Amino acid sequence: MRFLRLILIASLIFVYSACKKNSSVDLTPSFYFLNGDTSSFSNTLILFTSSDTITYNAIVSSTYLLPRNVNVTLGVVSDSLASYNASHGTDYQLMPANAYSFQTQYNASDSSVFDTVHVSIYKHALDASKSYMLPIGITDAGGIAIDAGTSTIYLHTTSSVLSGIYNSTGIKTLYTADSVTSVDTFEITKSLIPVTATESDIDYADLGSNGWKYKLYFYLSNGTPVFEVNPNDVIATSV
Repeated sequence: MRFLRLILIASLIFVYSACKKNSSVDLTPSFYFLNGDTSSFSNTLILFTSSDTITYNAIVSSTYLLPRNVNVTLGVVSDSLASYNASHGTDYQLMPANAYSFQTQYNASDSSVFDTVHVSIYKHALDASKSYMLPIGITDAGGIAIDAGTSTIYLHTTSSVLSGIYNSTGIKTLYTADSVTSVDTFEITKSLIPVTATESDIDYADLGSNGWKYKLYFYLSNGTPVFEVNPNDVIATSV
C-alpha cells in the first residue's frame, strides 16, 4: 500500500511539473491607459461647465503588479493626431500648449496597479469655433513594457458652442387618477453632447437613464439663427 501511495504522489508531482513547464500564461506587466478607449466618442470628450478650467482624470495602469517601483513619463504625442484623423475621418486641431497642463512624470509603485494623472484644460485658450485634440502618450516606463495599442489617450473638444455640462432643476408631480399624490423638486447635472455640427442630445428631465432624450438643433437659415427641440425616438414611441 505504501508503495502504491509513493507512486501516486510521484505521478502527481510529475503532472504538476509538466503543466507548469508548458504553461503559456505571460504575467509580464505592461502600461496602458485604462480609460483610453477610442471606440466611444463621449469617453474622452471634454465638456466645459461655466468654469474656465476642467480637470480630466487619465488613469494609467499596469496589467500586473510591477517587480519594482519605476518612473513613468507622459508627453504630448502630436504625431498620433494625424493618424487619428485619418482613421476616424475627423479634422481635430492640436490643442495649443497654453490650453492644458499635466504632470509629465510620476513614480509608479510596485504595490499598486494604477495611478491617476490630472489633466487641466483651459477654455479661455481655445477657439470655440474649432475642434481640438490633446493626444497624451506613455513615452517611457523605466524599462517596463508599454502596450502600443492603448498607450495614448485622445482628449478632444468640440466646436459646438452649446455643448457643455449644465445644472438643471425640475418639478415632478405624481398622480393617482385625478389626485396629486406627491410633488418633488430635483436638481440634476446633464451633459449636452454633440451628434453632428448642428445637432446635440441632452437627457429629458430625470429619465435619461431610460433613454429619453431631447434632440436639439441649432443652425443658420438665411443668416437667421434657428433653435429647434424635438423628442428622440424613445420618447416619440412611448408617448
